[in-house]
Amino acid sequence: DKARQKTGQLVLYFALAVVCIFGALFILASFIFCRDSVSKTILWDPALAGIVALGTATIVGLGTLFKVISLAGGGKVVAEALGGKLLSHQTKDLPEKRFLNIVEEMALASGTPVPPSYIMEEAGINAFAAGYSPENAVIGVTRGCIEKLNREQLQGVVAHEFSHILNGDMSLNIRLIGVLAGILFIAVIGRILLEVGARSGGRRSRSKEGGGGAALLAIGLALFLVGYIGYFFGSLIKAAVSRQREFLADASAVQFTRNPGGIGGALRQIGGYADGELETKRATEVSHMCFSSVVNSFFSFKTHPPLPERISRIENLPLDDIGPGEAQASGAPLAAGAAGLAGGTIRTSAADVIASTGSVTEAGVEKASHIVASLPAGLAEAAQHPLSASALVYLLILPENKKERRKMVRTGLPGILGQDELGELSRLEKLMPGLDAHARLPLLEMTAPALRTLTKRQAEDFLKRIDEIIKFDTRVDLREFCYATMIDFCLHGSGKLRGRHKKRYRKIKELAPDFSRILSVLSDAGQDDSHARQRAFTAARKKLDGKVKLKYEAGGVEMTELRSSVGRLARSTLGIRKKALMACSHCVLADGIIEVEEAELLRAFAHALGIPVPPFLASTDLAGSDED
Repeated sequence: DKARQKTGQLVLYFALAVVCIFGALFILASFIFCRDSVSKTILWDPALAGIVALGTATIVGLGTLFKVISLAGGGKVVAEALGGKLLSHQTKDLPEKRFLNIVEEMALASGTPVPPSYIMEEAGINAFAAGYSPENAVIGVTRGCIEKLNREQLQGVVAHEFSHILNGDMSLNIRLIGVLAGILFIAVIGRILLEVGARSGGRRSRSKEGGGGAALLAIGLALFLVGYIGYFFGSLIKAAVSRQREFLADASAVQFTRNPGGIGGALRQIGGYADGELETKRATEVSHMCFSSVVNSFFSFKTHPPLPERISRIENLPLDDIGPGEAQASGAPLAAGAAGLAGGTIRTSAADVIASTGSVTEAGVEKASHIVASLPAGLAEAAQHPLSASALVYLLILPENKKERRKMVRTGLPGILGQDELGELSRLEKLMPGLDAHARLPLLEMTAPALRTLTKRQAEDFLKRIDEIIKFDTRVDLREFCYATMIDFCLHGSGKLRGRHKKRYRKIKELAPDFSRILSVLSDAGQDDSHARQRAFTAARKKLDGKVKLKYEAGGVEMTELRSSVGRLARSTLGIRKKALMACSHCVLADGIIEVEEAELLRAFAHALGIPVPPFLASTDLAGSDED
């Protein structure tokens, strides 16, 4: 709460920065153009003030606009600007492999797509998360971070960065770069004029000519000094926004891993390696989004709390206050970590599902590690490369436990896929019997980094083949809809469903037909008889405050209509989407039990709505729990 309240200071500081820049530019312009010829006193000139105000607004606006456009690519742009190199799962470097495994485990435990990972060839220990949403996030680390930290410490650092992703800090941080670029733009102009004036002065002095080099130098120096007002306020804004959020991320890292020694040990290591300083020229620009301080300057505010204070808070953090026992008692997500590897049904509650969003549990991280370790080696490796990942997705979407349908679709694949894809699919199909049912959807999510390396044309062809496979037997069932939704999410996140220029919905009443379709489908999926389905539908409708007139559609829903309804819900406000997830959870969990396919369907809806839900723990993992 404190971290979010601090963010409100950003607007105030930004306004003060613009006003101070305007004042400094007006004084400069008045000194040049508007002075009393006798007393040399600077005079107030409304016309000049208007021109300066317009110029200030234009410069700040253009600076912000250019930077925001340049950052449209999300976290990838930031990582590459810092000199980061995209890590491949094919790497033979052991520290790099360890880091990739930790990121994969943390992503599975949180229910977010596995983010691309970048390495910066820097000796210091530092890391960052960048992006506008979990779907386009990246995580970057320095070479020193993966080589100087042990696994527990590196896991603490990665957990810290995932906290920034899940708490929304990452989105704020990247937008902050764009906003601050505007108030720093005048300093950039001043520096350019200084460089031009210096070169011009040098040429003219060699040719023994007088000229405007000195004037350019003077104007450039003046603008550069005025620009330092922007630098001062930019540093102040980053410090105000960042410092409290770093404490929050440290505490979250302990909560996620249940190991204060991991994040605490990493911070102690940083103390011996130049406090995580980066050599790149862009270090100051991204200082607020890094794991620790990247620059030490007399003229800037510290964006991070002192290391001793961070370590002290971590070591004195009462674990009982954030432990799984107390969390479960308050409805938090002990029952929503990574998928268990045992068979059987899953027992959980709608409250647990909601509480699990945007969080990671110790049990979840542990189970995610088990999932990755237990996957057949060939399948885990296949998820890491574009061609084999595509073939793996084709396999996962084939009808399951329905031999006749599967055989029919399988015979049609040669007319849909190329020879290379068919060969890879046949190779991987031999490994599928060793894949646990609970691990199918997490394995699909693990293909996200590989699928996102496809070009736009390749991605379009891939989705077209998926559509042809699904429709080959002239019917689309809920399981296929679920997997198709998750595949779209792995490729594009929830942004594609929301769209940029489509209508936004702010009232539940506008979405009544869509709620009717979705809740009808989920009620049918979660209950066995018509009376139970009707009761589940009624219970879910009450979670929408009972203000919306919904109609249970007993005859079923066309998949095209269902997809359209999901798309409209995805374009609603966050409050409506959270209510939708709660209602959907009550539909599926009216009896307190959820089958694997039901869990996959619920998670597919949640991901499409832009509210990722972690995989569920199997009930066998909760044996003996009093809270069950």
